[in-house]
Amino acid sequence: MRLSKFISEHIEVILQEWEDFAGTLHPLKSSTKAQLRDHAKAILGEICLDLDTYQSVEAGIEKSKGNGPDSAAGTAAEAHAADRVQAGFTVEELMAEFRALRASVLRLWQNRVKTADESDLQDMLRFNEAIDQSLTESLAQFSAMLRDSQNVFLAILGHDVRNPLGAISMGTQMILQDTTLPARHVKVAAQVLRSTQRVTEIVSDLLDYSTSHLGSGIPVTLADYDVSKESRSVVQEMKLFHPERDFRVDIEDGIIVAWDCARMSQALSNLMANAVQHGSATSPIWVTLSRQGKEEVVMVVQNEGDIISPNRLRVMFDPGKSFAMKSTSERSASQTSNLGLGLYITHEIVLAHGGTIRVSSTELEGTTVTVRIPVIAKRPVN
Repeated sequence: MRLSKFISEHIEVILQEWEDFAGTLHPLKSSTKAQLRDHAKAILGEICLDLDTYQSVEAGIEKSKGNGPDSAAGTAAEAHAADRVQAGFTVEELMAEFRALRASVLRLWQNRVKTADESDLQDMLRFNEAIDQSLTESLAQFSAMLRDSQNVFLAILGHDVRNPLGAISMGTQMILQDTTLPARHVKVAAQVLRSTQRVTEIVSDLLDYSTSHLGSGIPVTLADYDVSKESRSVVQEMKLFHPERDFRVDIEDGIIVAWDCARMSQALSNLMANAVQHGSATSPIWVTLSRQGKEEVVMVVQNEGDIISPNRLRVMFDPGKSFAMKSTSERSASQTSNLGLGLYITHEIVLAHGGTIRVSSTELEGTTVTVRIPVIAKRPVN
């Protein structure tokens, strides 16, 4: 008996085993029959349809890698993942359901088919490919929904924190205007104000990080301005913050662009701050800005210091992966440092302008970040 026909004829037995297993999972205890089975019947229906459809060897190989054909309307596996997220499942529990389904079908079929011929082996191979494809679809949907919920939480948190921070900042500024305060009180108030401003910057980065994941990236408002003039202002501000550092600046005059002025100034500031933090304290930081032909502007920030390994370069603009690669001691040190949100936000700002950002790190040239953006920014097409 072909496997697809076996599944169709024994669907109730298979679903009962699925239901029995689902009932052992903590989120589904005391659930109804419909909640336990959820989309199991629809998932098996799609698998049977797949088994009965001609498939080339190449298509089978791609499917086993999780690269099956996309479904514009969504699949039963994706709908199942959405329901399991709402039920409070962990990713391990979701995977366990598919693992149990695979075992149930193959065990029941083995009891029916005592000796296997070539077509039976082919059915088994196709079935495993189909289960893997369904699992891949389900996990992708599950992970996406979890990320969205986490980013919504971060966005709400960042938004709500802004109001008390604003109140603290305004109150501290009023205190500093009191000329009758003792000097040590003024010193404490000034430190509170600086700390509040730093926390405000962190909250702003947090909001940018969360909102960029929820929509189509960081929003930008394009307008014509002199990027040469604005970039010099950013460099001057950085010199005031870090008077002990040597900045070597080469900015071409009169470069008029159609960019988001505030965002691009933020990007340059982030790159320079990163160079200050990770570059050698005894070596200069080079900042250059120039036209590349008539249609492109190139921004380069370069510093000397420890060479960044190729593995770390690949995840430099992904704060989650960068943090995961750190050793225990580095993670402990990062509690008093930043988590790399600035580089991530810079990357998103550049992408939002239709540009590219590349990093290289060698003993001869140090670490170099190169940004290329069209003079007239082109928003990426989603």
